Amino acid sequence: MKKHRKRVDRLQDASSEALEHIADNMKERIYATITLLAVIAGLWQTAEHHTTQGIIGSIIGTATALWLATLIAARMSHRAIHQRSMTPRGYRRLLFTSSGLFTPAIVPILFVILSTYNVIDLKTALLAGMAALALSLFILSFMAGRRIYESWGQVIVTSCLEMLLGVGVIALKIVAGE
Repeated sequence: MKKHRKRVDRLQDASSEALEHIADNMKERIYATITLLAVIAGLWQTAEHHTTQGIIGSIIGTATALWLATLIAARMSHRAIHQRSMTPRGYRRLLFTSSGLFTPAIVPILFVILSTYNVIDLKTALLAGMAALALSLFILSFMAGRRIYESWGQVIVTSCLEMLLGVGVIALKIVAGE
């Protein structure tokens, strides 16, 4: 309990600029989670046609493509609005905030690696990866919600609804097929 209070106090003591950087990093992490849910659902549907190396490459490739797209979009939009290049400080901020795009790839890759050692089969590994990503949406929402809502019921309902977005992405991908 003391660790939680310490972390909350640290966030409360942070500047509004630092809090914005952290919020942007979390936003990128959530965006990557939802995107990876769709990619992994597609891979799950056709798991028998993929190797573990190919699936790991697809997951890393997706996160990298999102990261590069974020960097390019941030640079282009900055130049268009401010009519100048980003400062080194702006690049550091961008690199920190966009680093959240890689975090959601870790657990699904670990499950796929387990399948290379025959601990679980590949299709189960992909299913576990999707479950972990959907659960991470719940956990992120829960951790944020408990700081602003008085009612535990409200925190849990809101977190479940936000997790359902991830479940909806999986369902849509499965229903729509490849």
